[in-house]
Amino acid sequence: MQGYALFGLVMLHLVWGQPHPIPPTCYQKVLAMGRHITQRAAEIKRDPYTWTCTAHLSDLHIDVHNACVMSVMASYISSLDGLRERRCAYTRNVKTLRATIRQLYTIISQRCHGELVFTYDDCAALERRGPAA
Repeated sequence: MQGYALFGLVMLHLVWGQPHPIPPTCYQKVLAMGRHITQRAAEIKRDPYTWTCTAHLSDLHIDVHNACVMSVMASYISSLDGLRERRCAYTRNVKTLRATIRQLYTIISQRCHGELVFTYDDCAALERRGPAA
């Protein structure tokens, strides 16, 4: 009996002792990236180096449950690509945001294709101020 208890404790220590014993699911990854992108998009509109050329961009709120998320991300990437004529398009924050949105787009469309379920279709909710409903 003590052997089983000792074995259980050793196994428990091995599982819980790892920094990330269970990798996040695709859904969890997409959710976290969506939150990060929403924060970054708001930050570049407030940043003193980029606010002058990003003020015209719509607010971006990534909600992976909204069926319009793919088209809104593609449109936002196009808007960011259109900033290339302006100096702020080459700042690290804008480049990082553009790359992160592209990465999320690829993850949703190719890697998480079967894991995500769109529960509603409200494109305006992704462009409104404040958190998406």
